[in-house]
Amino acid sequence: MSLLEQGEGQSVEFEKSIPTEDDIAREIVAFANADGGKIVYGIDDKNKHLVGVVTSPDLKEEIESIAKKNCSPPIATEIEIINKAGSEIVVISIAEGDDKPYRSDDICYVRDGNVSRPAKENEEKNMTNPWSGKGLNKRQIRGLSMITEHGNITNREYRQAFNVSHKTAHLELTMMEDKKLVVSEGAGRSTRYILPRQADS
Repeated sequence: MSLLEQGEGQSVEFEKSIPTEDDIAREIVAFANADGGKIVYGIDDKNKHLVGVVTSPDLKEEIESIAKKNCSPPIATEIEIINKAGSEIVVISIAEGDDKPYRSDDICYVRDGNVSRPAKENEEKNMTNPWSGKGLNKRQIRGLSMITEHGNITNREYRQAFNVSHKTAHLELTMMEDKKLVVSEGAGRSTRYILPRQADS
């Protein structure tokens, strides 16, 4: 199962058991506000062991209903129940939303690495994307958000966040630099990419 090899990160969340409705809604909202991704129930997030969950015949409908009723605006999900080594695991696929920001319980959640957390005020504002129309892919746009949030990003952090190769990370970061959206500092492995206005200050 490739998700297991990939591990938790920006686009994958493992849960040992099926959480509460509020938790389900919060994770779905966080993924829809980011680049989309998959939530997997039945895998221990600490050691990646497949533990399986007990499913009910109505589970798919229940999760779909949570995504529509507990998320605002409603979010479409795809749910798959897979039998693996005699255990059932549930995979929820969420696409990046077109109607950001999404909220659950009036709170806007975002995905930050392998954690879903409440968005900061500026993040919520930035969801109406300031970088759209610049010819960037979703990873690059998310990378710019991460630089805004954390001050800088390295090739390694970019690779870890998006599960891409060193070459892909380098190409995408260099392209952002060519478009004058980021500036690089340092050399070799210690190269960091920051926003141009940080370089000026």
